[in-house]
Amino acid sequence: MTAISSIGNLSVNTLLNATRQANDSAASQTAQTLPAASTQVTLGQAATHSPVYSLAKTITIAPPVSNTQGTLSVKTAGGALVELSQASDGSGIEMNVKEGTLSDAERSALEKLSEGFSKALDSLSGQPPRLDLTALTKFNSAVLKSVDLHATVAGDNKLTLDFHADSNTRSVKSSGAIGTVNISVDMSKRAILGNESQQQRALNQYLKQFDRAQSRGEGDSTLMAMFKDAFTALNSNYSESGTSVKSGRETTYISLTRSDKNMLSGLADFTASLTQTPVSINPTRLGEVDSFSYQVSQASTITGTSDQNRNITQKQQSHLTASFHKALTAGLQLNLTTDRNSQNYFYTQIDDKAESTTEIEYRKGALVSATLDRSASTATRVQKYVKGWLESDTATPQQTSKSTDLLAELQTAWDKADSRMSFADYLRQHSLPDFGDKVLLESDPQAL
Repeated sequence: MTAISSIGNLSVNTLLNATRQANDSAASQTAQTLPAASTQVTLGQAATHSPVYSLAKTITIAPPVSNTQGTLSVKTAGGALVELSQASDGSGIEMNVKEGTLSDAERSALEKLSEGFSKALDSLSGQPPRLDLTALTKFNSAVLKSVDLHATVAGDNKLTLDFHADSNTRSVKSSGAIGTVNISVDMSKRAILGNESQQQRALNQYLKQFDRAQSRGEGDSTLMAMFKDAFTALNSNYSESGTSVKSGRETTYISLTRSDKNMLSGLADFTASLTQTPVSINPTRLGEVDSFSYQVSQASTITGTSDQNRNITQKQQSHLTASFHKALTAGLQLNLTTDRNSQNYFYTQIDDKAESTTEIEYRKGALVSATLDRSASTATRVQKYVKGWLESDTATPQQTSKSTDLLAELQTAWDKADSRMSFADYLRQHSLPDFGDKVLLESDPQAL
């Protein structure tokens, strides 16, 4: 039996050594050195008071910045509730077992997770702040059930962060002076997930869309970087378990084939938004605000009575609204005051939308329909003011729509490959046309 004092901390390394090297003589020697007020705790059994362990791993963890505080709450598969926090003396990470006991596998997983916890806090403390959450999505869901991080940054760069991850959902919400990032990923529909290369391609395409939105709308680069960090983290390290989905109220499971997934993005469904704090910089026209708001999402539905009769729909959407002031002369610093001589500027308003919808239908085991519809529209309004007078007001709308018969493209590839083979066998056995970026969201009308 190992005795743990109810006052003070016992390092995890000490705990592990006690576990591995426990024998009668060592236990006796330990018991003799404990104060009389200590609580006796037997490893593997619940303690009267939850002990606090310090994660004293052989890793370098920078002392926490004083204005950044965070707590990582973890539920283990075995039913334990654990809380990780920064040590008060800056020496590392403390682990407090609030409920239950830990297995060796759970303790090891928590040690690894502590590194991700430290990285997340360090990234928030950076200048500019970032959201380094990738390591927090790498936990084994068979060992750890859920992970919740709450962190705050005080001072001029005031910021709050809430992160959640379990086997079915992942979410991030970050709020600060410059704006809000809010992302949620639905991991429950594992049948729609593609392979790693497909997922990476879709992720890269989305990151390009985000960069374009930030450039178009003159969005804050720090806030967009945090948005991209979080979106990447939540859409990485997908679990490979599960290949089917439940359809309807009854327990009917429908699997997707390789050809089905080839016509989808490969990513899990998600909703994501970025909202920049509006600012009024023109004292003579307070209604002219500098703003940036961006929403993007993917929603998939799989219905039917069986694998033989199934319908798949995946819709991707994005919407950008932004407004900003710029000087009439490029590179000139804008300084708007009540003086009419300072009122020389362009005021730009943007409203962009994009959508991509894939629909697949099977009847009696045969692929009977597969279509892709994509559209993108941009609306740009530019008002030019000279000495406070509106000199011009120009609106420039642009819209493009495109429909693709994916079934026809598959049939064409089948004809070229081997017409003696049935179409169904071709879909099962041959390399299919790579639809690639075709099925992904594209916000630029000229690129469709």
